[in-house]
Formats: sequence, structure tokens, C-alpha cells
Amino acid sequence: MSVYRLIATVLVFGVVLGFQVVQASNNATVEQLRKAAKEGNVKAQYNLGLMYSKGQNVARDLELANRWFRKAAEQGHPKAQYGLGLSYIKGRGVMQDGMEAAEWLRMAAEQGLDMAQYNLGLLYDRGQGVAQNVPRAVRWYRKAADQGFVEAQYNLAVVYEQGRGNVDRDLGQAVKWYKKAADQGFPKALHNLGGLYAQGKGVAKNEVQVYALFSQAAAQGHSRAKENKEVLEKRMGEEKLNKAREQARQRQQP
Repeated sequence: MSVYRLIATVLVFGVVLGFQVVQASNNATVEQLRKAAKEGNVKAQYNLGLMYSKGQNVARDLELANRWFRKAAEQGHPKAQYGLGLSYIKGRGVMQDGMEAAEWLRMAAEQGLDMAQYNLGLLYDRGQGVAQNVPRAVRWYRKAADQGFVEAQYNLAVVYEQGRGNVDRDLGQAVKWYKKAADQGFPKALHNLGGLYAQGKGVAKNEVQVYALFSQAAAQGHSRAKENKEVLEKRMGEEKLNKAREQARQRQQP
């Protein structure tokens, strides 16, 4: 059976901040928020940083955003530390600086912020701002993955499938983490897990399961999964194909 697989670590630093502005009080104006921030209110400082980074109710100003992020970060606010770390990764309103990014991300990661743990893992995976250290990347990926962070679950699975950077290959662990990411509908995890089922690596071969996984990934626009699904449709008997389509339907139900 011709089955293609895509194994590529997701090295995406552009994780959206994804945080909503929480006003210091329900009816606080920008000026009231600015006054509170100047008086040292850490939540107000963070919110001002977020507002300036997004251009929300103020003119977008990345330098000013980082100034307020830093004030909140220096008071230990984990999301501000994360926002500042991302700014240094991407050179957003500051000079790009991997070492500085790693320090701020580490502070946020040590406070349990999953996005910071994931991005710090990426820095160790790539050796950006820190010495490349895949076992340490795995450690941070796992912390984020244990909190349900899907990209971390996927990256963890990839490392275990490949067995690289002094991390032993472990197909059982690869399957475990692909399944967790696939259960959240992550298309690359669905496709790679399908590839393992197709080859019987870490799991027993199961063509019906392969078809269901490829179908779910294809429905989200994964082009290689779509190709593989079409290959299977040509090879499977009618009875097995009907069973596979039913399983695919069940997998895609909310």
C-alpha cells in the first residue's frame, strides 16, 4: 500500500498571545488604566501592554507595549513575561535577541504557563538563544503537553518517533502523544498517527483506523492526508471501506 507520511516538527514561534484585556475595574477608561499602571498595578501594566500590542482602544505601538510588558514582567506577571519573550523572539518592537527571549520565557514557563513552556521547548529544540538541547526541549514540551497544549503534544510525538538529540526512539510514546493531539483534531497528528497505523509501528496495523484518521485530517485541508485517503479508497474492499467511512464519520462528530 502506498502511504505517505509527513514528519516535521512544528517550529512555530508565532503563537498568538490569545489573552483578553481584563480591565482593572469593569468601567476603567484607558486613562484610568494608565494611571493605575503608573502607580504600579501589575494587571493594569500588563493590560496596557496588551492593548498597545494589539492597537485596542489606542494606537498600536509595539515599543510602548514592550515597555508596559516589562514593568509587569519585572513584577512576576507570567503572561507579561511571555509577551516580552515573544517580542524578543520575533524582534517585535525590540531588537531580536534569543538569549533575552529565553530568559523571559523561562520565567513564565517556571510559573506553569503552557505557551511559555512550549515556546521555550522550541528554543531548546532549535538552539536559539540557548545551546541546543533536545532532552531539555522534551522536558518543556511535556510540561505544556500535560496541560493539553496540542502543538507541544505533537512536537513531543515527533521527537519520540524520530529519536534524535540524545532522546531514544520510543514509538509507544510517539503513538501516545499523537493520539492526544489527534483527539484535539490536530491535522498533522492525525496524519502521522495514520502513518503509524498503516505501517504497524508502535501499534497493530489497522487499515480502517488509518482511513478514519486520514479522512479527519483531509477534512481540515491536509493535502497529503487527502492523497493517502484516495489511495486507500482504491485498495480497500467495499465492506471494509464502508466500515472505515462509518468510523471516519464517528471520529468527526463533535
